[in-house]
Amino acid sequence: MIQELTTPMVGYRFAALITSAAIPNPIDIFFKEISGLKVNRSIEYDGNRATVGSNKQTRTLTFKRGVLRTGSTLEITNFISLPQWNQFAVRNDILITLLNDNNLPTKAWLVTRAFMESWEWDSLDATRNDVLIESISFSYQNLVTVPIPFT
Repeated sequence: MIQELTTPMVGYRFAALITSAAIPNPIDIFFKEISGLKVNRSIEYDGNRATVGSNKQTRTLTFKRGVLRTGSTLEITNFISLPQWNQFAVRNDILITLLNDNNLPTKAWLVTRAFMESWEWDSLDATRNDVLIESISFSYQNLVTVPIPFT
């Protein structure tokens, strides 16, 4: 058990569960890379006294190289809201889970109140019959780690 926890992972396996408009999304989009998991804060100094700044900083969470399954709730929700893209934003909560070799969670992060900033598709290729997402970016302020009990 202890050796499993200290053995470095050769490659990452992860799952991302994205809720769109409070509708849970089954894992129907597979991505090769997720970047932007970051926690930061501003520190303000007043002489020798340091305090945490009151402004929450906005960060960007980016999903790269994804393949959609047909009927993705994220895709449907954004298709419906696309005509009003410049008028309102759909709230997304995102659970990202790092998995071990047995597909059991080892680490998890929850991003709450994320709003999609961009969705970029890959070039169309006549030799493929899938739609590849080049990247999807979300703007967010809240990130918490989710405790995973030892299994």
